[in-house]
Amino acid sequence: MLIALTCALTAFAFNAIYAKGWIDLEVYREGGAAVLRHTSVYDLTVGERWLKFTYSPFAAILFTPLALVGMEIAAGLWVLVSILALEVVIWILIGRTTTKHRGRRATHTLLVVIATLPLYPVMLTLWNGQIGIILLLVIVVDLTHGKEKWRGIGTGIAAGIKLTPLIFILYLLITRRFRAALTAGLGFLGTAIVGFVLLPADSHDYWGGAFLDTHRVVAGQGADFFNQSLRGMLMIMPGSWPTVPLWLALCAIVGAGGLLVAAWTAKKAGELAGITACAIVGLLVSPVSWPHHWVWCIPLLVLWAQRAQRVDATLEKVGVGLLWLIFLLPGYITLATLLMYPAHAGTWLMSLTGSYVLSGLSTLLVLAVCSGRSDRWQRRRRSGGDHRLSVVPGWLPEWRSYAAEASGRPVAAPDRHRAPPGPGKRGFGAWPDGP
Repeated sequence: MLIALTCALTAFAFNAIYAKGWIDLEVYREGGAAVLRHTSVYDLTVGERWLKFTYSPFAAILFTPLALVGMEIAAGLWVLVSILALEVVIWILIGRTTTKHRGRRATHTLLVVIATLPLYPVMLTLWNGQIGIILLLVIVVDLTHGKEKWRGIGTGIAAGIKLTPLIFILYLLITRRFRAALTAGLGFLGTAIVGFVLLPADSHDYWGGAFLDTHRVVAGQGADFFNQSLRGMLMIMPGSWPTVPLWLALCAIVGAGGLLVAAWTAKKAGELAGITACAIVGLLVSPVSWPHHWVWCIPLLVLWAQRAQRVDATLEKVGVGLLWLIFLLPGYITLATLLMYPAHAGTWLMSLTGSYVLSGLSTLLVLAVCSGRSDRWQRRRRSGGDHRLSVVPGWLPEWRSYAAEASGRPVAAPDRHRAPPGPGKRGFGAWPDGP
């Protein structure tokens, strides 16, 4: 709470003195003001960069309270809520493996918050006044802690604000949670109906084609150094490429394969891991994924760090550190280069900006390989083949047992061919205490 209050007061003071930053929050405020003025939300142009409102009419309605306060107060409140949302997300993630001692869990949460705040996606989200961390919290709470009866409603509402969470409805369908998928779809439909009732003209404009117009989001059909999606990578690559056909083909492969990998990950490693993999798929196939959209690096890093600590694998701990650096340095280097030395923004800089895409693809590839090894091992067991530990991925028994324990299912007895585990280590990646 102290971190959130300090950052909020800093945001308030900085905006009051310099009136800079929080450009997306300013668009949100102007969208809410347009609703109050009964003028068109989608005719807005905001700031020196002529930014446009790109979210749904339902989102514009939700942003109306921001128009009732000054920009300084809005910036302070937005940063406060965003950091509190970040802390709650990390509290939930830490709760998967830490002990039930609240003080220890709070300490681990504080350390992880301090480690994630400097990451470029997180800092850019706070500086621009983006909604990404808040939507991250809504989806995580909805799909992991919501009541079964209402599971999916929060995800549907999140998709009604910003369309990208629609990928989670496909994920729910693939994981055979049809009730949750239906609830999410009805929640999304409800936001559209609210928009048509309160803002019929804007709703007609938005759903009539404005939501498909990528020119409203980025100039040059996504050819921007900061577009961290498959389409963005193709647009900045040198040479002549059949961009649209190639992008659609890649989206079909990555989208279908990635969702299957996410479903397998949810089954073997738990819901948080599954929805994180699904979010990565959505970021890759989206026409535009700005760096601040990659706040899903937070659960990716925390979950991987927990697993690396649990299996005590040095190579994986090094991998977590490298991934942390990927989400820390390239964004700042790219930003500084474009601001101070724009003439030097060449191919090497493109490789820096593509680091998020490569990290996302690598994550899905590793999970896919693990999925294949797990299936082969299970087929050998069913057929009475060799049960030696050498055919079993080293992390799989621990991960499967933990996933079962975390979800409340009975934990399978250890394989009699496995050596007994060594003494466990305590820490945020350790086994949870028993009941």
